[in-house]
Amino acid sequence: MSASDMQIRAARTDDAAGIAALLQAMGWFKAYENRTPAQNTEAVRTLLAGAEAAPERSLLLVAEDAQQRLIGYCAVHWLPVAVLQAWEGYVSELFVAGQARGAGAGSLLLNAATEAARQRGCCRIWLVNNRERPSYVRGFYSQQGWAEQAEMARFVLPLNT
Repeated sequence: MSASDMQIRAARTDDAAGIAALLQAMGWFKAYENRTPAQNTEAVRTLLAGAEAAPERSLLLVAEDAQQRLIGYCAVHWLPVAVLQAWEGYVSELFVAGQARGAGAGSLLLNAATEAARQRGCCRIWLVNNRERPSYVRGFYSQQGWAEQAEMARFVLPLNT
């Protein structure tokens, strides 16, 4: 498989089963552990429908191989930043199926998210990557020209108990 065999497009609600299966196969997410594939698909379908209804907030992308199988998923969001007096893009999710890694799907998804941010007039685009994930260990994002902000700390407050 090569990048020329892939297509990047906006996600549709009928991609829910493929995205849910991709994320469940990662084996990293508690939300997918104790739910059936049908429950996971319905949860993702609801999110996709919400994103379709508010395209000014988010862009959800998928990568397909030559056989139109879903092999990657990316979510990018648009955020106003008053201290910059501008908008920025935030990539909240970027996942590629294990069998498709290294073939260019991640690069194509990231490039599509970056281009969408440029078209929206964003001043920058950013993401958070777990230092233990294979993409970080391989240096995927730095190879794409992204720079790590070592001086930043990520703080999280769970809102669901």
